[in-house]
Amino acid sequence: MKNSWTKTFRRLAAACAVAGSAALSSAACYAAAAMDNASDPVYADGWQAGDNGGFGFTPWNFDSGYIFTGTNYTYASAGTQSIDDGLQSGGAGSSPFNNIGKAWTLGKTPNDDGAAHIGRGFSLEIGETLEVVIDNPTERSFFKGYFVRLNGGAGGSNGNICNLGYGCSHPNFPDGYPVPKTNIGTFEYFTNGAWFVDDATGGDPNVVDTDSAAAGALFSVKRTGANTYDLLMDSLGGGADYGPAPRTFHSAGAEVDWIEFLFFPGAVSDPAKATDFYISSMSIVPEPGTVTLLLLGAGGALLGVVRRRTQE
Repeated sequence: MKNSWTKTFRRLAAACAVAGSAALSSAACYAAAAMDNASDPVYADGWQAGDNGGFGFTPWNFDSGYIFTGTNYTYASAGTQSIDDGLQSGGAGSSPFNNIGKAWTLGKTPNDDGAAHIGRGFSLEIGETLEVVIDNPTERSFFKGYFVRLNGGAGGSNGNICNLGYGCSHPNFPDGYPVPKTNIGTFEYFTNGAWFVDDATGGDPNVVDTDSAAAGALFSVKRTGANTYDLLMDSLGGGADYGPAPRTFHSAGAEVDWIEFLFFPGAVSDPAKATDFYISSMSIVPEPGTVTLLLLGAGGALLGVVRRRTQE
């Protein structure tokens, strides 16, 4: 089932990005508790750890590694992190497989030594919705995968989770760990591109990588209670969708405060194939009723401006 509210908000987000009525633009932007996209000027020189575009999110954290016998073996080359210009011209930094415009991009290098963990913090209150627009690869090489994971208990910093449940930013243990809340992803182990959801509810969404890659996809998590949420997977190109469906987080009691993107590059490194993972935007919005009141107020302000101008 399509979620008409998410489509409405995408129009409001677009209104924030273009010039228009000051009143309407202000209200539409204020409707988001947090917002960032790959077109922010912060990313004009690429995508690096510590970058912090938009508002309402903490800086990007790229900490990645493998924990073994109490030691964090930090990866030296966990793939590539870059900006794709969204023009689909096929040159460097412009992949024909990116269907969602300018995007943060996770890719492969010939010398990958592990999975990239890319994350940042936020605050998600009950009634608020976290939305992320992605475009995933469709090249299904063995052990290739990508996750959109929400973690908790991080306090808005150092929330990436490596193996064995250890935080990727914690070189000494025990040192306080983030915990997984929900994980939406796919990992190619005879799974044929099927997405999964790993939370306390169980059951998979019956969506595959070709559904979500045709024109990108919107992932939406609306927090409905202390430990519950509604999940929407909206394939923007007309493929199979999932939800909104009620689900329950892992790790009851831990606050939802970190989003983490994991990219397992697999064996394929070929620009002629769809091998990279793209993220164009992320935002947190309140319940529709709150936004409606804001927009009604903006509409009244705009009408007042028009009336004053016609009387001059």
